[in-house]
Amino acid sequence: MQMKAAKFRAAGLRAVAAAAALAIVACDTEVSNPGPVQEPFLETAAAQSAVVQGMGRSLAQAINWLAYTGAAVTREVHPSGSTGSFGITVQWQRGELDPQDDGLDTHWEQAQRARWFAEDGIARMERVAKDSTRLLAQSYLYAGYANRLLGEHMCQAVIDGGGLEAHTVFFDRALGWFNKAEQAGTGDVRTAAIAGRASVYVNQGKWAEADADAKKVATSFRYAIPYFDVGSEAQRNRIQWASANQPYRAHTQWNTVYEAYFKSTNDPRVKWRTTTQTGDAAIDCCGRVPWWPQEKHATPAAAINLSSGAEMRLIEAENLLRGGNWQQAMVLINGLRTAAGVAPWTTTSLEQAWTQLKRERGIVLWLEGRRMADMRRWKAANTPGAHDPLELPSGSAQTGSHLVKQDLCFPVSKSERDTNSKIS
Repeated sequence: MQMKAAKFRAAGLRAVAAAAALAIVACDTEVSNPGPVQEPFLETAAAQSAVVQGMGRSLAQAINWLAYTGAAVTREVHPSGSTGSFGITVQWQRGELDPQDDGLDTHWEQAQRARWFAEDGIARMERVAKDSTRLLAQSYLYAGYANRLLGEHMCQAVIDGGGLEAHTVFFDRALGWFNKAEQAGTGDVRTAAIAGRASVYVNQGKWAEADADAKKVATSFRYAIPYFDVGSEAQRNRIQWASANQPYRAHTQWNTVYEAYFKSTNDPRVKWRTTTQTGDAAIDCCGRVPWWPQEKHATPAAAINLSSGAEMRLIEAENLLRGGNWQQAMVLINGLRTAAGVAPWTTTSLEQAWTQLKRERGIVLWLEGRRMADMRRWKAANTPGAHDPLELPSGSAQTGSHLVKQDLCFPVSKSERDTNSKIS
């Protein structure tokens, strides 16, 4: 799909209407659909709160799609059921994100829509509500996270119907928005901007800057995108709903690294539970498999972290490892483990410390839509340290991880390439 402003503008009007309706739900059980919102309404100061809520909803929807499919490809979850609604297609089960797969159009479109909503909304707000510093800061933050989401997941960039660019363009844009959010924001918004910027610096390979920002964020800090159990697919946490037995049992912790790890440590950060049921359908590799659902996202309204202090400690630790100081890096990593009530890693070498950093990032950021970018950048940099075999392609749909391959980024969508004349 070519990213034309007119198409997103119409969707934006609907998003504002939905945000307004959601606000009403909190106060009154009798809700009337406000219907289409006239565009001039968006050019008023009174509308800006709803515009910002629309940005947040769009970002949440985009994370829903990318985090869930990305979790299957990186084996944060294992497929256990349907390939249709809330399922994992046979291609994705095998780790394949094919440019000709129009099932991936939604992932691209939702993520680009989140970026466009935020950036278009900011332009409106800067025209009509320059005195609303709080709302502007929040909108800058959403724009930063939307661009980071694209940078961490997409193979290439396209901006509003333009030509193909390197995926790192999204990181450049994210950096600009996080800078503005830090300057305009206060409290948690400002801290989240610093934390978000640190994660972008990591992906840009700017480790001194990443380390400096990470040190400004307390370990207890957490900034999350909310979800709501209001009977709407767009509002629910998709990872949770896809395996909530209502009626979907589409993924499981069976045959993942987290299965054995949780059994041996009882680490609450990667909690899942056993059941006597199987997934809701036979899957390509193995037929019917045990359904052992995750419990990190325990309800459809479970929020998903965008940034956390724990992530910042791991950025500091990785920077230390890059300099060879594995002993001090392990102090930071094991500090997180002690706080979680689990035993520290035992480490005797730099290589082993890298392995444990990679595992710890998987634990801390589990099911937050971040694993694909980590594995992609580590692979590109050829860093030391090993992944568990169940996280990597086994080359067979019948053995090991059941990953035939592992595509660590989403292609530009087929719909974009079919309609954008600037892409050959």
